[in-house]
Amino acid sequence: MENLKEKEEVKDKKNLLEWAVFWLGLALLLSIFTYLGYQVYNHKPSPPEILVEYWPEPSEAQPNRYRVVVRNTGGETAESVLVELVLEQGGEEVEKAELQLNFVPQGSKREGWVNFSQKPAAGATVSARVASYQKP
Repeated sequence: MENLKEKEEVKDKKNLLEWAVFWLGLALLLSIFTYLGYQVYNHKPSPPEILVEYWPEPSEAQPNRYRVVVRNTGGETAESVLVELVLEQGGEEVEKAELQLNFVPQGSKREGWVNFSQKPAAGATVSARVASYQKP
């Protein structure tokens, strides 16, 4: 009877590798919970903050193309973001192009291109603005 108990105790005894894996797994799990708890505690809700950058990026097939980069530095996702680029000459609007983005999550960047039908003349300006977005 005692031999049977001794054999079971030896059989249940963990080796060094098993203990190392256990402690490493426990340390990783506690680190993840600590990080998530910190993020939840320090989270401050804020609306989406949409920033727009643009510059001409002509190609052979699309000589009046502009590249548009949209960043959301706010605390929430923006849905249905509408960006307008306006080509102006002499203070008057010559043409308007729009870029529609379905989602721009917080801390992310989206890219797109818009085309004008005519080449911006010398002295013409292009301006961009976020026309609208909504919270999902």
